[in-house]
Amino acid sequence: MFKAIPWSWQLPLAFIICCSEFYIPTHGGWVNDLHQNETTLDVIEAMIRRQTLINSLDGMKKSVEQLNFRSYIEENDERDPEMFDIRIDALPEKCQILGTPRSCAEATACTQRSGYYHIKIDQFSNASFLVQCDAHTEGGGWTVIQRRQDGSVDFYRPWDDYKAGFGEVEGEFFIGLDRLHALTNYQGVQELIIQMEHLNETNGNKVTSAQAKYDSFAIGAECDKYNLKRIGKYSGTAGDSLQIHIGCKFSTKDQDNDKHASKNCAESYLGGWWYNSCHWSNLNGHYGDVNHGKGINWRTWMGHTVSLKYVQMMIRRHRC
Repeated sequence: MFKAIPWSWQLPLAFIICCSEFYIPTHGGWVNDLHQNETTLDVIEAMIRRQTLINSLDGMKKSVEQLNFRSYIEENDERDPEMFDIRIDALPEKCQILGTPRSCAEATACTQRSGYYHIKIDQFSNASFLVQCDAHTEGGGWTVIQRRQDGSVDFYRPWDDYKAGFGEVEGEFFIGLDRLHALTNYQGVQELIIQMEHLNETNGNKVTSAQAKYDSFAIGAECDKYNLKRIGKYSGTAGDSLQIHIGCKFSTKDQDNDKHASKNCAESYLGGWWYNSCHWSNLNGHYGDVNHGKGINWRTWMGHTVSLKYVQMMIRRHRC
């Protein structure tokens, strides 16, 4: 006697094809063409187990491939796309033939990805320099010019360090006043966005964030002591703590260019900044310092006795 398998079984087409040499479908069921004995179901069950094993192995293969991809990402320090997700040495081939871009907007136009790129400003230098580009925030095209995040880099530095730039673009750094002058004077009107975070340790380490955005931003040349020559209209959630510094010259511990009559604001507040007499903002202050005015301060958001946990400053060509 043969065993009948109802048509209500929805066996995969691949299974029907591979087993057609053994079983012939009829209106009433499946007829064993070679043997009419109890081995029919054993063969079918074996084939089902085989197919299940194949599916399982395929799933394992995909899992391993995904694991390898994640490992590759981790090994290459790739992070959330909103931070960065490409390096200059990993550009797609189609983007490598375009030459050295002049800005982050040009650099990311082809890749559409945040990351590290070399850009070159002809009026500034024949050599390119490495920058981090943000292709995601408010439409992208941003060049990161400063970052504070962990206190690993000392920002209480002399004039020449601020002129040339210091730190590592992957971590805490300042891009340098010479480069900042070139970026804000030779590539059209630039806008500035400042992203800030505060860690409230008395409230379960809750992180709050705010930002300040200005629709124009430019600094002068070294002969003008890199003065803050233009700050446009403010928008954002942090309040405006920068307008009061407009027109002020940059000051460091060894170059007192501020407007205070009797003291060096950079020495008093442990940073380098466009100090007035002295400040409403001090984004290059001493990391973690809660003494009045000495930390990373933004007066209109957290005042002078809270040192911000994270700050990032970015610029791009103004968009209407």
